[in-house]
Amino acid sequence: MTAQAGEAGCGRCFDEGEVELLRTPDVPLPADLVRRVARKDPFHWDDRSAIIRRVLPQLVVVLAEGETESDLMARGLAAAGWSHWPREQAGAVTGFLDAWWTQTLRTKSPPTSASAVFESCVTASSSVAPWLARWEAEMCPIARRHLADSLDRWREELTSDDSPFTWWWGTEAEEQAAWQEVKRWLAVQARAM
Repeated sequence: MTAQAGEAGCGRCFDEGEVELLRTPDVPLPADLVRRVARKDPFHWDDRSAIIRRVLPQLVVVLAEGETESDLMARGLAAAGWSHWPREQAGAVTGFLDAWWTQTLRTKSPPTSASAVFESCVTASSSVAPWLARWEAEMCPIARRHLADSLDRWREELTSDDSPFTWWWGTEAEEQAAWQEVKRWLAVQARAM
């Protein structure tokens, strides 16, 4: 996939050579360009979906290898409307997110913390249900440790109405409803620990 032939992007953030790379098929992109494209406000692009599709093969590698701003990059996925892409493409994104989250839950010291991967999956999908269900299904000693670490990381948010979903792509009411669902789930899990 490539950017549209007429894509101009933001001339202050991306030079013509970088935009030309995004328009060129089958050419590897520098990891820094992939990161910057995924992190930028989605309105930097004429066709967000095309841009995200272009960087997606390398973006998933960057995310899986460990990224400090994974939730910000996930916002780019959400803004691109990936869940409305053709079934095969949307299924590939779902498959990656599920594999990334599952692997994180099973790994003692993942490259990105479980709480950050959870926040990223939630941000990308605008939903908490599948990620909570997977966490519950994977509740082994390692996943329990990730739960304890997440509870510690979310301490402030748990005592306030602020959610940890910094880059939520949707309404504030939807974000609050998602966070309340997580808080209820966490309360049940904490009692079982």
